[in-house]
Amino acid sequence: MHEMTTSDMLRDPLIRLMLRADKISLASFAILLDTAARRQTRDAGTHRAAAAHHSVENVPVGPAVTDVRSREALSPV
Repeated sequence: MHEMTTSDMLRDPLIRLMLRADKISLASFAILLDTAARRQTRDAGTHRAAAAHHSVENVPVGPAVTDVRSREALSPV
């Protein structure tokens, strides 16, 4: 399924009918779409940076892994 661009949405007859029925101007809707797109782009960058930080932060370091494994191997059953 293809996603509609902002200009597709502003030209779509069904969307225009709904905007008219809800008494929303085309200009207001265009501003809403632009604001949402900017916010989504900004937030996506923030989430990517946070995900990269967490993925590096949670990687175990060599000695800790070795210690845990050796204790489990030596613990009585």
